[in-house]
Amino acid sequence: MSHPSRPTFDPGLPPRTVARLRARPEKLLPSSAGPPGRPTWRQLALLTATGCTSLSAVALLTPALGTALLALLCLGTTMTVLGLVSLRSSFADDWADLVVHSFWALPVSAAGVLLARVLLEQPLGPLHALVPGDPATAALYLAAAAGGAGAIMRPGMAARLAAEHHDRYALPGDFGRPYSYATRHEEPEAHLLARVQRATDRVEEAARVLGGSFDADHTLPLLREEEWRLSQELLRLRSLRRELVQRTREAVSPQVTKALQPQKEAVERAHRSIDARIGVLTAYGERVHAAVTAHREWEQCQAIADRAGAYADLALSSSRDTMHTEELDDSLLSVEAARSVREELVREAVDAGSSLTETLHRGGKDDTP
Repeated sequence: MSHPSRPTFDPGLPPRTVARLRARPEKLLPSSAGPPGRPTWRQLALLTATGCTSLSAVALLTPALGTALLALLCLGTTMTVLGLVSLRSSFADDWADLVVHSFWALPVSAAGVLLARVLLEQPLGPLHALVPGDPATAALYLAAAAGGAGAIMRPGMAARLAAEHHDRYALPGDFGRPYSYATRHEEPEAHLLARVQRATDRVEEAARVLGGSFDADHTLPLLREEEWRLSQELLRLRSLRRELVQRTREAVSPQVTKALQPQKEAVERAHRSIDARIGVLTAYGERVHAAVTAHREWEQCQAIADRAGAYADLALSSSRDTMHTEELDDSLLSVEAARSVREELVREAVDAGSSLTETLHRGGKDDTP
């Protein structure tokens, strides 16, 4: 059975964000995981900046806490190193591995912090006369605040973007296992969304291949918006259908099965309604695909015609018989025929796009919650 082949994104997301998330699909979170339970990346950045800045002020004003603050900074650096080890390598599979890694991470972190403090001591030495605390330790905390917040908030961080926008994309895995042998009857929502994605992909391909002769500036955004809307409806419908299947299996009597019949009919009506809406999109996708095929046919015929002269020279140089010019003109006739078909199909695709735009706009106004 066909299955969604790629994630579907909310068209309201910034294009740069969508491009970064498309490039790192392994960072995207399935809908079954729900919203992230840990603090968001922005909250972690705010906590890092606020906490380290506050501790920097304490280090400047309270000399008695200088040693404790330095030890706390070493511990925080160690935890950061262990976090990077667990995220970027396979050497830390569980807590026991992290404990083992701490035996080298703690000395290395402490040595790095102390070395940085020694290097800062000389340029910041004159500040000792102005503040009661330790300027070098305060500077280290300020650097940790800036570095930590900057690292967490960097624009291209796919994990941060995926967590912050977890409810604005749908994954193929949300509609079942992509490589399973589930039939269309078992996973109808996956089949329906795959048809929508195929139509959108064909229009995107036409925009690249046909260029200025095919204007997709109006239809493509509408298709993406409709794809996103349908993905959310299909996810909700899939959840209700699976719940209904489970209740049917657990029914202990015909009376319970009969009570579930209205819900079953509602699910079937929803499938028929969505299937009709998707049929309009797939029909347009077929027209566009035919235009793209005709364009490529014309390009290939044109390439053949461009090489006709070389093959004619080869035939004349290797044969004493007179060449029939009408045979050499066949390729030119093929080019003209392919060009005519291409122009006609592109014109039909453009007209179909205008009709689809009107249909989607009218359908959007007629939809009810």
